[in-house]
Amino acid sequence: MIGTEESASQLLPVVIGYDIATYSFARIFHEAAGLRSLVISDAPRGPINDSRILDVLLVPHGTFDDDAQFLRVLQEVAADHPTQQLILLVNADEHVEFVANHRDELKERYFLPYATAAAVRTANSKQAMADLLGGLRLSVPMRTAVDLSDPQGWSERLTEVTFPVVVKPESGSELAENWNQGLRKVSVARTREDAMALFTRWHDNNIRTRLIVQELIPGDDTTQWVVNGYVDRTGRITACGSGRVLLGLHQPEYLGNAGIILLERRDDLIADAKRIVQAVGLRGFFSLDVKVDPRNGSARWLDLNPRIGRGHYYLKVGGVDLASAMLSDLRGLETSYQTNTREGIFCIVPAFLANRRYVRDAELLRRVRRTRLRRRPINPLAYSADRSVRRTIYRLGNGFNQWRRMRRWYPRPTDSGF
Repeated sequence: MIGTEESASQLLPVVIGYDIATYSFARIFHEAAGLRSLVISDAPRGPINDSRILDVLLVPHGTFDDDAQFLRVLQEVAADHPTQQLILLVNADEHVEFVANHRDELKERYFLPYATAAAVRTANSKQAMADLLGGLRLSVPMRTAVDLSDPQGWSERLTEVTFPVVVKPESGSELAENWNQGLRKVSVARTREDAMALFTRWHDNNIRTRLIVQELIPGDDTTQWVVNGYVDRTGRITACGSGRVLLGLHQPEYLGNAGIILLERRDDLIADAKRIVQAVGLRGFFSLDVKVDPRNGSARWLDLNPRIGRGHYYLKVGGVDLASAMLSDLRGLETSYQTNTREGIFCIVPAFLANRRYVRDAELLRRVRRTRLRRRPINPLAYSADRSVRRTIYRLGNGFNQWRRMRRWYPRPTDSGF
């Protein structure tokens, strides 16, 4: 059972993964309480290698794709740490669904900062979220659902949207299952013919998932905003803040993730995000994506994720400590509400890319430059308490590779962000 007076040695964050979100998880808990995390990964990768703030448990490739194997690994970790309160931390749609579906087997030893299975299904369903957002009178892009198993219905469904459109899997958890067959997180279809060709190719590759076909809202990356936060077990939102994307990641596997974020608090977006999260019934970490339509300035809500999000460290840059919010929830303590109050820039690509090429709005560029003069941009991998020659070499090399990828996939900004 979870007590109220745990020392750092009695708590063990158990993080699943190997990417920058995984390392950021370990960093926020180390900064908040001096906790050393255990990372469970099926591959050694740069963000988690050679670290002094985490230990790595390598498991066979495919472990996380099999619920029985995944559960067995977590039970073995629990058996190896009988006196510690374990905290399970994940940041993939399929892993959040796993936690929700196996809550009864895990909850005795693991604190689980995630919602019920029903709430997770709602959050991960783009159609369910579109219906919910409409009920809240919040604006969403025009959209329709297409079932790849029903080719006869494709053409009729496409009459419900205006082109160009973006195409996404209806459930984010199906992306990993069908990646090798060509399914992508986001695909763009400029015309009806493009969409039909895309569906045909996927159908021919034996993909039978449901898709959301959604109006493409114009605007480059700087029209994107992110809202992240934490909901405690009583349903109280104890942390929530926002940031403005300056440049996103554009390689196919990470499309839709932020590369550089300017800390800016938009109270209207935060207020609406809270309404969404509470309507869904989320608990624990959450993240939302919203695009401000440059045609009329309206907020168009895109996605709700029942997880912390890949770029979650931006809120720490802004003064919001999501780890402390979660630890207070674990201990059953009252805690003050947190929102971002500090200016700053978060980056996982070289910060110099927030330049006049990609930030085309002159006033926004001036704000970016002023912020950089006052405070150095922060990359979560650059942690002074975890500095070493190997990690520095990796971080510098990773920055160079991110620059090369940007040149390849998004050499100049577009009016659509694609």
